[in-house]
Amino acid sequence: MNKKKQKPTLINNQTIDEKALFTRVSEIIENRKASAGAYANREVTLMYWEIGQFVGSALLGGTRAEYGKRIVATLSQQLVRTYGRSFEYTGHWVKNHKKD
Repeated sequence: MNKKKQKPTLINNQTIDEKALFTRVSEIIENRKASAGAYANREVTLMYWEIGQFVGSALLGGTRAEYGKRIVATLSQQLVRTYGRSFEYTGHWVKNHKKD
C-alpha cells in the first residue's frame, strides 16, 4: 500500500506540525479537565460538610433526638425532589456535630 506523504500545513507562510499541535492542545484540555474535576469534588465535599454543620449544630443544637431524625428525613425528601438522590437520608447525615 502506498502512503502518500502529507504536505505540511501552511498558515501565514509558516509550517505547522499538526501532530505536535494536536498533542499540545490535548494536553491543555486534559489538564484543565482534571483541574475542573478536582475543584468540583472539593466544592461538593465542602457543600456536604457545610450542610452537616448547619443541620447538626445550628438547626438541631447538636442533639441526637428522634425529632431531629424526623426533621432531617423530611428535609432529605424535599432535597431529593429538588436536587436528586445524592441527598437521600441514610441515617448518617448528622453525626458528631455537638456544640461545645
